[in-house]
Amino acid sequence: RQQRQEPAEPVQPAAPDRSLEMQQRQAEAAELMRRMKTGANNFYWVAALSVVNSVILQFGRNTFFVVGLAGTLTVDFIFIGIAEAMPDAAFIIKIIGIVVSALVAGIFALFGFFANSGKRWAFLVGITFYVVDAVLMLVFQEWMGLVFHVIFLFGLFSGLNALNKLQKLAPPKPSSSSDFPQNIGTP
Repeated sequence: RQQRQEPAEPVQPAAPDRSLEMQQRQAEAAELMRRMKTGANNFYWVAALSVVNSVILQFGRNTFFVVGLAGTLTVDFIFIGIAEAMPDAAFIIKIIGIVVSALVAGIFALFGFFANSGKRWAFLVGITFYVVDAVLMLVFQEWMGLVFHVIFLFGLFSGLNALNKLQKLAPPKPSSSSDFPQNIGTP
């Protein structure tokens, strides 16, 4: 004998778990922050290796790291040429060359600092300068340096992309104008 089954009550979908959603957003934000900082840290690497290159070049070696800046290499070779032309002041001139190269590299370290703080302009301006530096590598026909510039540019763009996504993920900040009453003087 068949029993008649009553239709089951429709199953209500579970209410979205706010805490789970919040955890997922926090995890996504943490991953984007990590990727942004990894990209921004490329500025530090470029700056540090450029200074190391300068010290190596100024004190008699003809080798350098290909990930350094072409701009600092140019400064180094100019000061090496001046030091060779003025052997009596060679040491002082080489030290001045290192200081000038360190100042140029320091600009890239500052881009790293501000990019790590989430400043979009630091990524954009730093990438622009690094593209110009890559063109110098091309002009100098320093092919390995150019390849590494492209690799580091990819890292910088990845950091910028992560920052852009992170800013879209963050809730919008209230504008200061919304704090001001809008209906003053209206009846």
